[in-house]
Amino acid sequence: MKGSILFAAAVVLLLADVPLRAQEKAVDALLPATCGETWRMEGPVSTYSRENLYKYIDGEAELYMPYGFEKAATALYAQPGNKESGLVVNIFKMGSLLDAFGIYSNYRSPTLQLASVGAEGFVDESQLMFFQDRYFVQVETSGTLTREAPVFLACAASVAKNLPDGTSRPPELALVHPPGFVPETERYFPEGLLGYGFLGRGMTSEIMLKGDRVKAVLVMGGSEEGVTKIFDAYAKYLNESKAPFQITRQSPGNNLQAIDPLFKGVVFQQSGNYAIGLTGLRAPHDGDQCIEEWLGHN
Repeated sequence: MKGSILFAAAVVLLLADVPLRAQEKAVDALLPATCGETWRMEGPVSTYSRENLYKYIDGEAELYMPYGFEKAATALYAQPGNKESGLVVNIFKMGSLLDAFGIYSNYRSPTLQLASVGAEGFVDESQLMFFQDRYFVQVETSGTLTREAPVFLACAASVAKNLPDGTSRPPELALVHPPGFVPETERYFPEGLLGYGFLGRGMTSEIMLKGDRVKAVLVMGGSEEGVTKIFDAYAKYLNESKAPFQITRQSPGNNLQAIDPLFKGVVFQQSGNYAIGLTGLRAPHDGDQCIEEWLGHN
């Protein structure tokens, strides 16, 4: 198999080491006094840290922590003479560009309407969400307000002007675009990839393969030894689950094929510090050609 994915991975690691901007505004200072043309901030800005975010989004706060959440700011915007409805704007400062995308990707769907703001956003009848640099932003309705996309877009544009410049998507996403990739399906997980603690950190996307929609997986093992340990842990889990599997120790890396208890047919191929794989296959060997092309594509 070709190993050019390693070059792309090395570039990703170099980019990931670029320092974050040394001078950034406090997150509460990023909320504009006026959101759009007529929506004015009502009352003070509320801020939340890792210690008390649960007080604002109880039940969801734990979702944000693995993505390097640092601080959040929220404010209500209303039009003069109308206090019964408005817009709520939330800004979350995350650990990195990839982390901001990661938390954003928990909410988006390829069926939603994309919004031209930030690095990427989506909008529906009650909210707009986008990410830009290391920030994740939500614009939501409050009270009796029901509005169309232009209202949300105007408000989001006002917020985006206050954020650090950056319309770039994380370069790591290119590693999870195998043949048949379905746009807007990438997700990043800082831990517990596929719900398996032993898989650790990685990304997923969806692809079309032989008429089926299956999941592409990138395991970010950190080192060749780390990936080997992940394969061994996966094999132990499969063995304890009495699931059929096979590991082939070969160059350029380990290959695992199995009938996973949760994900049907799966195939994983190690490539240096990474492993790429497919889940949801009718049979593990159905993914062999796609894995080969994926390695060569990168």
